[in-house]
Order: sequence, then C-alpha cells, then structure tokens
Amino acid sequence: MLRTLAPLVLCSSMSLCAQVDTVLLTELGRYQHAYSIGTISNSSYSCRMDRLGRDYLYMACWNLGLVTLDISDPSQPVAVDTLTRAELGGTNAMNLEQRGEVLYLALGGFNDDTQGTAFATVDISDPTTPALLDRWDGGSAFTTGAAIILLQDDRAFLGAMEDGVVAFDIADPANITYLGSFLPDPEWPGLVAYGPNARGMAVQDDLLVLCYDAGALRAIDISDPADMQEVGRYLNPQQPALTPCAYNNVVIKGDRAIIATDFCGFEVVDISDPSAMNQVNWTNPWNCLGASWFGSDGHTNEAVLAQSDSLLFLSGGDSEVLIYDVSVPDEPVLVGGHILPNDTAAAWGVDVFGDLVAVCYLNNSFIVFPPQPYYSRFGGVVLFRWEVELASSVLAMDGLDRAVRIQPNPAIDQLRITLDPAPDGLVELAIVDARGRTIITRRTTLGPQGTATIGVAALKPGIHAIRVTAGSTTFRSTFMKE
Repeated sequence: MLRTLAPLVLCSSMSLCAQVDTVLLTELGRYQHAYSIGTISNSSYSCRMDRLGRDYLYMACWNLGLVTLDISDPSQPVAVDTLTRAELGGTNAMNLEQRGEVLYLALGGFNDDTQGTAFATVDISDPTTPALLDRWDGGSAFTTGAAIILLQDDRAFLGAMEDGVVAFDIADPANITYLGSFLPDPEWPGLVAYGPNARGMAVQDDLLVLCYDAGALRAIDISDPADMQEVGRYLNPQQPALTPCAYNNVVIKGDRAIIATDFCGFEVVDISDPSAMNQVNWTNPWNCLGASWFGSDGHTNEAVLAQSDSLLFLSGGDSEVLIYDVSVPDEPVLVGGHILPNDTAAAWGVDVFGDLVAVCYLNNSFIVFPPQPYYSRFGGVVLFRWEVELASSVLAMDGLDRAVRIQPNPAIDQLRITLDPAPDGLVELAIVDARGRTIITRRTTLGPQGTATIGVAALKPGIHAIRVTAGSTTFRSTFMKE
C-alpha cells in the first residue's frame, strides 16, 4: 500500500517554524476503466460515495454514463451497474450530487460540441439498479453542456457553462421544474479571447458564489431564482500579467470563499460584503505565469471541506490531491496529499466521506486537439483511507531559539504550553476560531518550568488553532480537541 506524507515543517513569514499535524493517505484500492484501443479508455469526472452509508460509489463517467461501484471491499471496487449515455438522453454524465435516495446529475459534455445541456434525477433506493426519475433538457436555449449541479433545500442550480446558471424546483425529484436562468456579464475581466463558463458553485443563504472560469468570481443574489442578479465580482488583484484566470470551484467557510483557481492554486476571499469581495490569501504552489497552464505540475479543480470544515481537500490535476489545514482559513497550511506530478495520472474530482477519500481520474492520453495541460492515461477512481496523525506534543523553535512545546495533543480539558528558556513578563495564550477571531484568551506569567495552561473543555471537537505571544514573538500552530 502506498502511504503519502505531507511535509512536516511549516515556516511562517515571521521566521517561526512549527511542526504541524499530518494527514496520512493510505491507498486501499482502485478501479480503472478498461482500455479499448491502445491507451483509450473512459474518464471519471466526478464521484460521490453513498451518503446513506451504503457501500457504493457513484461516478459521472463522461460518455460512459453513470457508473455504480460496490466498494464493500475497498481493495477491489466492482462495477455493478451503468446507466448509459443513451439512457440519459444521449448526454454525457459530468457531475453529480446525492440527497437521500436520489442522485442529481449534470449532463452534457462541455468538451463535446455535439452535446446539449440537461439535468436528471435518478432513484438509487436500490444502488445496484439506478432508475431515471426525470430529465430536463435545455433544448435550443442551453447548448453548451453542464459542469456542476448544486443543491439547496428544494432548489437546484446547474452550472451550464457558456449559458450561465440555471435554477430548478426539485421539491418533487420526479418532476423537475425550471425556475429561471442567469447569464453573468461574459465580457469581464476580458483577459482572454474566449468566453467564460459557469463551472463551480457554492451557496450560502440567498448568495450563490459562482466560479466563472475566465470570467473570474461572481456573487449572485438567488433570493428570486426567476430573477437572479449579480451583486459582486472579483478577480485576483495579483493576477500575473498575460496570464489567464481559471476559476474552477469554490467552497464556503463562514465569510470566506476558498476558490480553486487551476494552475494558479487557490485563493481565500472575504465575502462578508459580496459587493466588495477581497483577497485574504493566495496559495500559488506552481507559480502560474503566462502559458504555464500547459505542463504545470498542478491544476486545482474540485474542492471539499472535511473534519468540521477544518481540512480542505483539493483535486490537483497532475498533483492529484492536496490537503490543507484551513482551521484558520486566512492561513492555510499544507498537511498532506497524494502529490505525484508527471506520473501519467491526473485527477479531476475528489470526494470525502467518513474515513474514505475517492479521487476521480481522467484519461486524456489519446486527445491530440485541443492541446492538453497534462498527460494522463489512467481513467477511473482511487480509494484512500485518511487519518490525522498527531504527535503527543508539538515542538517548535521560535526566532529566539526558544523551544515551544504544546501538549497533550489531542487535548480534552487543558492544553499545556512550555517555553524553554522561559521569557520574562506576561505571555498571551489564545485560541483562534475559523474566522481568525480570538475566542479564548489568557494572559499569565509562566511557572518555574516555563509552563502555562489554557482551558479548552468548552471547545467543539476537531482541529483548532492556538497563538502564543511572548514579547514581540508570536508562535502559531494547531491541535486536536477530543
């Protein structure tokens, strides 16, 4: 079995180095679509593990359709059913979501100009025999395929690529009802000669945050789905010159949107005022610039939050899957992944459920035109088990060569902080929440052994951030609350 570890040391801009928690990925098994001729095979664009806890995984597999795998033995996933493209009205399966015993499918191959746009619901009360419930067809009004389906209460929103966002009433999954559509301004920001595409979406109350690909980020008021309105737009203020933007996917954590931006990594944006969104972090691991989209070691695409929204899982194209600690979203830290660039495998989709991670892979090895950003000849899914590995304590050296130890880790009632040598004067201990706000603080002098404690019993279980300030030196790290 392959075990992939993240780097164990983080160095901040204040020249402080801290050992961080590590997320371990252990490969359990994989399912590969069979080759037909040479390296030609199908691709898996998006996947969902059954949300009712049944041992099945559903994959949107492009022109193959909807494929269901039995994963009761994760080391040997077995295909048990395929709802074919013909059964889906002749449209490719591109993305999916699950609610209860129903799957919701975004249909229409956006990389195939013979495809239209469609949306279907599928009964999975028996996962081994999925049955089509209803299908909406965009007809001549919506013709450019679909990239994503998003659910909110009794509504669904379809990312219809060049045709924008389409809204539906899904109170009765067997009777999809069209509510309205919205096409954001396709001319802004005008960095490239081609049009934007409605790709990734996330929703919070009546705000829909849209990743509009070359059209950057848009904030849309969806209080009336029949009359959706753009209320804000955002582009990376540090976007490199002559470099196209590619806003692919987004998740929301509090008043922060975390956005996968392809070969430019990901951004964290403050959306507390949608009319004036602003950047609070840009993680650019592959130094995107100009035409480096071709051959870049990574292209972030899908994003998933896990562990009480403290961990971010990103599909990374040639870098496959990356995991960041976003317990403080303004300061993301790489803590794990399956990062193997140039290994002829590239990931498009990622899903996390329970202790499993499913990563969906594309096969583009046979595509000559249009030019591809990476080379991948593995189409299918890989299953991993993930776990957070914590040392019994966290040990670091601050800028004054002072050892800082945090223990126990995980903590139940109290966290003990030891500084050696102990500084003179007061030390401030602070627990910081996901929005960077101080929720527990204590100012104290250290005991004879350079030790102080802070109570954490009131915290919810999960990963939390701690800040230790001694004089002009600040140390930050994370710990697990049980």
